[in-house]
Amino acid sequence: MKILAYTYYNSSWDMKSGDDVRIHTILVKLAESHKVVAVNLSALVDSYCIHKQDGVIYVTAPRKFYRFISSLVRWSNHYDLNPLIKLTHYIDEFITALKFIDLFRNTRAVLVFGSMTLFSFMLRVLGVKSATIVYDPLANYAQTLHLRSRKNFIELLRYGLYLALHKLQLKSSNIVVYPSYIDLENARRMFGVAKAVIVPNPTPICYNSVEEYLELREKRKDFDRPYFILLAGGRSKGNEEAVKVAIEVFNEIPPGRFKLLITGPWQDMEKHVKNPSIELLGVVPKGKLKELLAISDYGLSPVFSHSAGTFLKILAYVSAGLSIISSLNGIIGVDIPKGISVYIVKNKEEFSNTVKKLLYSITTHEMMNKKKPINMCKESSLGIENILGQ
Repeated sequence: MKILAYTYYNSSWDMKSGDDVRIHTILVKLAESHKVVAVNLSALVDSYCIHKQDGVIYVTAPRKFYRFISSLVRWSNHYDLNPLIKLTHYIDEFITALKFIDLFRNTRAVLVFGSMTLFSFMLRVLGVKSATIVYDPLANYAQTLHLRSRKNFIELLRYGLYLALHKLQLKSSNIVVYPSYIDLENARRMFGVAKAVIVPNPTPICYNSVEEYLELREKRKDFDRPYFILLAGGRSKGNEEAVKVAIEVFNEIPPGRFKLLITGPWQDMEKHVKNPSIELLGVVPKGKLKELLAISDYGLSPVFSHSAGTFLKILAYVSAGLSIISSLNGIIGVDIPKGISVYIVKNKEEFSNTVKKLLYSITTHEMMNKKKPINMCKESSLGIENILGQ
C-alpha cells in the first residue's frame, strides 16, 4: 500500500531537532512494509526536488509565496518556522495542496505532521473525501499557548486564533496521535477529540553494547568535576529559554568546578557566555551525540514556559543513564526507568540551587560509576503500523 505524508519542516531526514527525529523515524518504520512518499515544504529550495532517505521518498516543495515576500523585504533568516514563514505559512500550504491534489485524491492513507498545519482541512476542502487522514501534531501545543495566554493579552489573542484553526484541522482528520498520555488527555479535555491514540516518541539514541558505551565513556579524561549536558537541537522558544537559563546559572559558578556542554544551533549565544567551562558545540552528528551523552553525568531541561513537545532531550538523557534536572514541563508524560535520579525544579532559582547543591555533593566515585541503566539497541514497534499500515 502507498502511504502519503506531509510535513512543513525543511528536511526531517537530517534529524536536527526532536520533531525531525519523530517524523523521519515514523516514516522509516512505515517504509519497511509500504511505499512511503512524503511531501515537505522548504524555504531553502526554489524548485521541486526529490530526496530518498532510508526507504522514504521525500518530495520537497518550495515555499513560493514566502520566497517572493522574503525577496521583497530582503529577509535572510530562512530557518524552520521563522516569523516570516509563520506569516506566509498557510498560503504556501494551500499552494502545495493544490499542486499535489491529484496524488492525494488517489491514496487510501495520508499522514500529516505538525502543530501549525491546516493540511487535513485543505485536503477535505479540495475534495479528498475517502482517504483516511491520520494527524500527528507532534505535541499538544495548545497547552503552551494556554499557559502564555494567562500572562499576556497578545498571547491570549494568539491562543484564540490557534484554537479556531486547530479545531478545523482536528475535525478534518480521522485519527489524531499524540506522543504522550498527558498530551492526549489534555487534548481530549480541550478539543473533545473522539479518536485519539498514543504513538510514543522514538528513542533518539541507543548503544550497541555495554562495551561501546564504556569505550565512549572512557574518552572523558577528568572525573574530578561533573559534566552537565543540555541538548537544544532546534531553534524553538523552549530550547531558547533553556539555553539562556543554563548559561546565566553556570556563568555564576567558578570555572573549573564543572563542564557544561550545549548542543544545537546556538552559537549566537556565545556573547552571553562568561565562563570558560561552558561550551557551545553547535549541531553535532548522532555518533558524536552518543559520545557526549556517555561522558556526561547530568542532563538538563530548564524549560519553564513550554509544556508540550517531543521530549527527546529527556529520552536521550534516559538512554544514556544520566541523572536529570528538569522542570515539570520538560519531563511530564515521560516514563523514567528505575535507577535514574530526577530533580524537579519549578523556576530558575530552584534550578540554580539544585545545580550548585549537586555540584558540591557528587563524588569522584559516583562520576566514575559505570553501572548505569543505558538503553541498548533493539528492534521495537512505535504502534503507528497498526494505525496506518492495515
